[in-house]
Amino acid sequence: MTIKKRPHLGLFLLIPSIVTNLYGNTIFISSIDIEGNHRTLNYILEREILHPINSPLDSSLAIQDRNRLDNLGLFSESNFQIIPIENGTAKLVFSVKESINKTPPVLLPTYKEDLGWSLTGLWIINNFRGKNQSISLGGSIGGENTYGINFTDPWIFGDHISLSFNIGRTIYDHRFLNKELEVNSFYLNIGKWFGNYIKTSLGLQTESKIFFDNLSTNKFNFLGIIGELRYDTRDIYWNPGEGILFSQKIYHREGIGPKDWRLTIWNQSYSGYLQIYGKEKKSILALNFSFQNKIGNKSNLWLDYFGNGTTIRGWILPDSELYYSNKQSYRFGHESILITAEFRQELIPKYATSYGFETGLSVVMFSDIGAISDNWADLNHQKPMVGLGGGVRIPFPIVGVLRIDYGWGYRNGAWNSGIIHWGIGQKF
Repeated sequence: MTIKKRPHLGLFLLIPSIVTNLYGNTIFISSIDIEGNHRTLNYILEREILHPINSPLDSSLAIQDRNRLDNLGLFSESNFQIIPIENGTAKLVFSVKESINKTPPVLLPTYKEDLGWSLTGLWIINNFRGKNQSISLGGSIGGENTYGINFTDPWIFGDHISLSFNIGRTIYDHRFLNKELEVNSFYLNIGKWFGNYIKTSLGLQTESKIFFDNLSTNKFNFLGIIGELRYDTRDIYWNPGEGILFSQKIYHREGIGPKDWRLTIWNQSYSGYLQIYGKEKKSILALNFSFQNKIGNKSNLWLDYFGNGTTIRGWILPDSELYYSNKQSYRFGHESILITAEFRQELIPKYATSYGFETGLSVVMFSDIGAISDNWADLNHQKPMVGLGGGVRIPFPIVGVLRIDYGWGYRNGAWNSGIIHWGIGQKF
């Protein structure tokens, strides 16, 4: 008997009674096997499986183990089977299909909303040495001129103790200021889980950021400290069907030069996911509330904006002409509140193709509403921006999911023309 991915609640409540009827008593799991991992080392999977041996079958725990395997991001499919053996017990067999985990050194065009098109060379190795480590080397020319190296190990030692670092340099045109930016940075992060749901991380950063044009140069050298606390009960990270994700993140920058410069950003995010229908094809309601506060030197060099694929969709991206005209000053600021609701419907559940990678298709209807301003108190008097529209989600190896949205913006009684947004990963 195979338990398919993300079964309906009624199915796995029925499993124990089926097993009892077949064998006359409660089934005991006397062994656990793993199949299908040709590159991934066994212990990478074994540490995710919490179902005990020599105990009664707990179908809900087995499903949670299967979800943890899926959340490693290494497999295009994962499931489990209950196989009876001659002594009257059974073995629990987890089977996986490994996804594409690396690319050869390649040169290809890439697109980012803020930066436009670039010609990018990259080499990505996920699951390095079969240990779920990730290494990426890359560089680009065009909208973004950059090079860098990134390393991540989500469980480098101990119990869910992670390590990641990034070294890079990038030069690009600012989205809406008439300036270019040059950024040189080194970032080191250590994370720790406490149980299955509480996740913490602490990052240290040293960075040089230069804003320059033909008339002036503003240079900042600073040390950064980034702390994050997350409470995460999602079942499937790339496309949650149930659970919550609450996040508190504080990013403090302390100036080395100038020494009297400092800036602290506090981001809060609260997300919830509810499966309202579906066995094989999930129907999900997803809701997110996000807040941002800034304390310190809040000059226009550090402004944020609303109106892209990660904030409020359906708005044309701002440029310098729009910013300096002050016609849409309500789109720029430091403090913000953002609410997003999405209805997500699977049309083709994720599956492994004959070429060894996963695919599928989901459609999304979305609504974004929020406001941004220089000061938190001013948000009470700000008319909100709105975005409405729909899109598709396509599971894809290495990156998780491709996101394409089309939306229309609304504010103060007027709609604007629609625009398409491209991205990687769910919006939340």
